[in-house]
Amino acid sequence: MNLIYKLLVITLATLLSSSFSNAQAVNNVWEGAYTEEQAMNGERLYQEHCSACHGSQMQGIEEAPTLKQGAFIYNWDDLGVDILFQRIRTTMPLDDPRGVSRKIKADILAYLMSENNFPAGKIKLPYQNSRLKRIKWNAQKPTDD
Repeated sequence: MNLIYKLLVITLATLLSSSFSNAQAVNNVWEGAYTEEQAMNGERLYQEHCSACHGSQMQGIEEAPTLKQGAFIYNWDDLGVDILFQRIRTTMPLDDPRGVSRKIKADILAYLMSENNFPAGKIKLPYQNSRLKRIKWNAQKPTDD
């Protein structure tokens, strides 16, 4: 009986934890869609996997575009973050897109967000498209009407 009780408590705790984290989900990049720690890790990963083409400061090199401000953030305006993530996931780095995991690419995307002045939050940016599509990329902070 004691074992059944423990399993029940663990199951309920897991369900409550899952519900709590879903309740904290963000709706757009201005609500803190990544953590500072994730962005810091993403910076290191960006330098390792992306800087050869996009530059150490995300300035862009030759055909590889800049990944900061201006046209970059407006290209994705009003789209789900999953669209940008899918682009990164299937095409970057050019020499081996499948050689970099989804988790690593989520951390790199968190770094991109931090470098584009989107605020950090308390929940890590997910790497699942089903969760990323719930987060909208707004180039400008939405106003309260």
